[in-house]
Formats: sequence, structure tokens, C-alpha cells
Amino acid sequence: MMNMKKSTIAVGVIIALGIVWTGGAWYTGKQLEKNVDVAVNKLAADASKKLGANIHSTVKDFHRGLFSSHFVLDITPDKDADIAGIKPGQSLQLNVDVDHGPFPLARIGSGNILPAMAAAKLSLVNNALTKPLFDLTKGKSPVSAQVSFAWDGATSSDITIASGEYKDKSCLLTFDGAVYHIDANAALDAFDYDAKSQKITVLSQTGAEVVIPVTTLSGHLKKTPFDFMTGDQQVNADNISVSANGKSVAEVKNLSFNMHSDLSADNKKLDAKAEYALASLNVQGQDFGGGKIALDLASLDAAAFNDFMKAYRQFGKEILASTPAQQEDADYIRGKLANLIMSHGSKLKKGEPEVKWLINWKNAKGEATLNLDYQAADANKALDASAGETAALDSQIKYVAGKLVLPVDMAVETGKNFIIVADHKTEESAKAQATQAVNGLVALGNMFKLITMENNTVKMDVQYRQGYITLNGKKMSLEEFRQQYGKLGLPH
Repeated sequence: MMNMKKSTIAVGVIIALGIVWTGGAWYTGKQLEKNVDVAVNKLAADASKKLGANIHSTVKDFHRGLFSSHFVLDITPDKDADIAGIKPGQSLQLNVDVDHGPFPLARIGSGNILPAMAAAKLSLVNNALTKPLFDLTKGKSPVSAQVSFAWDGATSSDITIASGEYKDKSCLLTFDGAVYHIDANAALDAFDYDAKSQKITVLSQTGAEVVIPVTTLSGHLKKTPFDFMTGDQQVNADNISVSANGKSVAEVKNLSFNMHSDLSADNKKLDAKAEYALASLNVQGQDFGGGKIALDLASLDAAAFNDFMKAYRQFGKEILASTPAQQEDADYIRGKLANLIMSHGSKLKKGEPEVKWLINWKNAKGEATLNLDYQAADANKALDASAGETAALDSQIKYVAGKLVLPVDMAVETGKNFIIVADHKTEESAKAQATQAVNGLVALGNMFKLITMENNTVKMDVQYRQGYITLNGKKMSLEEFRQQYGKLGLPH
């Protein structure tokens, strides 16, 4: 499985490099031959910078024609380069066939008669590096592309991922293929894309099966002055099913992800909104309902985020370069990730960004919501050494709040379904057990005045700002809060 992962990374490099070079001013075969080396050299320089290793790209077997030309693009790392999935001496190769304008034959053949500067077909060459992937796709090129070049320098690419099958001792994975369409402007700093991935099936040796019928992706991305892009992205998956030995275990309907991000006018702040949602979750015949998790991020320092992302990418490279045992060690990975976050925490608080979370869940008996709001204090501001505990806390947190609305009937319904699935109780028995548990928690919350009740709905509203906590409308200092709630095990 590790070899497959590394080969997949290599294919990702091929796709990235194969599309970058498509911006040359090519019209006739003679012009193509003259300009392709310039484009390829730029490709190599860009790739070397991104991968942190020297990459050499050369054009081989160039055959020039009046209406079309052919060549092989060879991408070879230095022998000392450390790139996952590529052994010393191995190279990535692309077959490239270019149809020259103003009416490229490939476009005419697909029914597009509009003038264009050129059109190109790209496919992987079957060699020592890519053979494992060709084996999975039964000899077909795992990745192929049709790229059209407009007169203004813009490109339009149709990329096909071939269907394939992977099998090892533990599972069988079948993939029915995918298609991607990408439009890029002449400067290659703005992209529109959409994609459709066909059915993916994973069947384990134990009889467990996961089926993802269709996944669609779309978006618009634009480059920024930093090493990240902003824009809009959407991912949608049809019904995902999990079964065991032919019996349904779980089904997720209409899973989706949406994200929007943008920089402020002065490029100093980053704003982002994201939402995960699913229409319904059914587990062993029990309808758990559906919901969403939404994130709203405002005024994050763009330069600090850029530095964090650079460090995060380096973290990814280190994990790939680690031993197989380390890659399987969750504690090792969590530890390195925690150190990364801690080392960049104070920088990310610069400018006092605000994060809002909305968690919403709805079932047949009601709808629950949880709102969380946090605004960081600029940890880079100087703090007097004699400052007290409250001042120290305020130097880290400017504002934090949480608001819960939970219908009791909705909580009982959720608890009942969990008990039926986990303990295989009857519906009547599970409902009685869930009712008792929920009523007990509600009584405890009322006793300590942590919650309020309205129309059989649990409500809780808590805020902290500048040394004071407000709980369900009652304002207290930190010390007063400890005196009243220290009995619950809160720090004091």
C-alpha cells in the first residue's frame, strides 16, 4: 500500500508539471520546437523550487509536422534528490502530441470548430516508475489530458483519470475513473475547475464494503501574493454506504463541503467561511437525522498564515520521509503537529482574529444548535511581569462565548438510537433508558444553575470578556465563578 501511495504522489507531480508548461506561444511546428525548451526550463525551475530538489526537464524525440508535432517530456530529479515515490535514475515521462492552429484537428474532431492557437494531448509513458500504476489500470495510461490554447494565452484542460483496481491481502479497491475540467487564464493566476469522480468501492477481506457512488468537485481559485490561493470550492458526494457481508451498516446521504476565502483589499487579512453538511445519517436502520458544521474565520493575519502553511507543508514532507513505523504511529504524528501549532500560535493571533463555529443537528424530534465564538488577543503585545491572572488570561483571549439550544425530546431520540445500535435493546427499553439519562443530566444542570429550561428545551449561554463571566445572564468575576462552581471540579 505504501508503494501505491508514493506512486500516487508521483502522478500528482506529473499532472502539476504537465499542465504548467502549456502556456507557450505556439502556433506552427517550427514555433513550437523553438519555444518548448524555454517553457520546459521554466517548468523545471518552478518544480525544483516547490519540491526543494533539483529537477531536470528535457524534450526528447521531437517530430515536427505541418499540422501536428510529437515529443516526449522527460522529468528527472538529481540523483541525490529525495522525492517520495521516485528512486535514483527514475524519470517521469509524458507523451505530448500537439495539433497546431488555427483549427486544431483534435478540437474539430470533438465538435469544436472555434479557432485556437493549438491543442495538445498528454499521456503517461509506461516505464519503471509508472508501471505499478499501469498494472492497476490494465495497461491504460492512468492519467491523460487534452489541453487547448486560446489566442490570448488562456488554456482549457480536460484530464481523465483511468479506472483501475488495486488488491492486497486486506482489501480490494475498485475505481471507475474520474474526469476534470480546468480553465486557466494566460497569467496562470486564476483557475476554474469542475470534476466528477465515478464509483469507488472498497471491499475488505472480512466482508466489510464501502461504496461511494459519485463525487463532484467545482471551484474558482486565484493566486495571492502568498503561497496559498483563495476563492470558492465545493465538494458533494452522493449516498455513501457501508455494509458487512451484504447487510447494511450505515448510509450517509448528500455529504457536502463548501468553502469561500478571500484577502482584504490591502492583502493583510484573510477571511474564510467553510461548511460541512450531510442530509441524513442512518446506522443499522436507525435514523440519526442530519446537520452541519459551519466555520467563519475573520481577520487572520495573512503573512502569519502563510508562514504556518509553509511549515505545515514541511511537516508533511517530514512525515513522508519518516520510517514506516513512524507513519503508522498516531502519537508521533500528533506530537509533531502539536509542536508545529504551538510554535506558530502567537503569530497567528496577531491582529486578533475571530473564529465562529455553528454546529447544527436535526432529527425527527427537534433541532439542536451550538454556537461557539472566540476572538484571540494579540499575544505579541507586551505583558507586565506583575500582571495578575486575569490580565494574563486577557492577554490570550479577548472574547469567548458559547450558546446551546437542545430540545429534550431531540436528545432522548438521539440517545435512544445510540442505545439500540450499541446495546441492541428494544425501542421501548432504549427509549426508557435514554429518557432516564437525559432527565438526570437536565436535573444536574438545573441544580447547579448551569442551564435554563424553556418549552422543554435546554438552554445555556456563557460568555467571557475582560475578566468577567456571564452565565445565563448572571455576570460574575473569575473569583466569584470559582467560588460558586469550584465544587464541579473547575480549576480554583
